[in-house]
Amino acid sequence: NSYRWPGNLRELRNTIERGVILAPDDFISERFIPENPPAPLDAKISIGSDVSLEALEEAHIRSILGRASSLDAAAKTLGIDPATLYRKRKRLNLQ
Repeated sequence: NSYRWPGNLRELRNTIERGVILAPDDFISERFIPENPPAPLDAKISIGSDVSLEALEEAHIRSILGRASSLDAAAKTLGIDPATLYRKRKRLNLQ
């Protein structure tokens, strides 16, 4: 992977943690590391900022969906059942 990780240790750490979560065994292969990690959430939408819980939830789910290899993997990362993720995607109009 040629992504340069421009000074963002948290982004690198999150990507590695994601690989650990998604990898079925003790080896993290390239398929669990995105070629170009998604851009961070909008700076206006973060924990502690003046946004609604729904907006924060939507931004977080969008971010996870953009990185996950499947909907099941996204649900696992979010710590929710795939059926719950389906309902949240439908409610938030995230297809």
